[in-house]
Amino acid sequence: MSKLYFDEDANLAVLEGQTIAILGYGNQGRSQALNMRDSGLTVIVGSRADSSGEQAIADGFRVLSFTEAANEAQIIFVLLPDEVQPEIYAALEPHLKQGATLVFAHGYNIFYGFIKPRVDLDVIMLAPRMIGHGVRTTYLEGQGFPSLIAVEQDASRQALAKVLALAKAIGSTRMGAIMSSFEEETVVDLFAEHLAPLYAMRRHIGALAEAGYNPWVAILEFYASGESVEIAKAYVEKGMWGQIETHSRTSQYGQEITGRLSRKQEIAEMDRLADMIDHIKTGAFAKDWTLERQAGLPNFSRVRAENLKHPVLEAEKELYKVLKRRPVTDDA
Repeated sequence: MSKLYFDEDANLAVLEGQTIAILGYGNQGRSQALNMRDSGLTVIVGSRADSSGEQAIADGFRVLSFTEAANEAQIIFVLLPDEVQPEIYAALEPHLKQGATLVFAHGYNIFYGFIKPRVDLDVIMLAPRMIGHGVRTTYLEGQGFPSLIAVEQDASRQALAKVLALAKAIGSTRMGAIMSSFEEETVVDLFAEHLAPLYAMRRHIGALAEAGYNPWVAILEFYASGESVEIAKAYVEKGMWGQIETHSRTSQYGQEITGRLSRKQEIAEMDRLADMIDHIKTGAFAKDWTLERQAGLPNFSRVRAENLKHPVLEAEKELYKVLKRRPVTDDA
């Protein structure tokens, strides 16, 4: 099992006298920057002259260009979108101090080799398992949140101490920082996304509609009522099988007995999932995604357009009008 690290395992003194640059002041960047500043660290922000930069200024940070921030800091958080990181890093590297530390929140570009840092740099990962605003709110509440940490390059022989100190500064070691790797974080994160619950949910609603049942009722059952949010909370608080006790005995029987795959179906499903993991691990997905972007996103745009015209989405739009909600797909 992986080792977990807590507050007592981390020492903020390791970061004394060092300036931390947050490159990318989005949801994660803003929350982590605020948390580190509240923990007593010196934080600057690297940003373009856009709304994110304006927010950082309003929050009281000194805002510089990406290269200026990288040139000044000893620790650089690369919290930019995966697809733009390689190009920006190429421009940054000549400005990085000897022995600086690069911090990533996602293993993608390091694992796939799109970014190959200089050998004198520490390369670490601090990947919160929490959405951006939750990183901030749980810090303020004193609860914290779990993170995955990893060391890819340890030029200073202090890389682990640094990532633990940074995890403590953002509030993660209150709940626990878990030792992982750039590969593991990348594969598990992408795998969870590629399971595509959107399509599964749409199939479920479509099956009920084809059987003659009102799609509005199905949409309410699966997500629109908000009940699924409460169920998700029960998973968090009670665990996978612990949460099932919050359901009726009829529901429990349906989930555990009727919903169980046959042995043949289980083997077929596990084979499908293994293929999916292999597609990610070998870099085939990353290659496909790179080629798709280089071509101008033709497949992505086509499939998105098809999905927005699906009958289930049309039913959702009508239901949300009745509920006085506005789906993100509704341009009205």
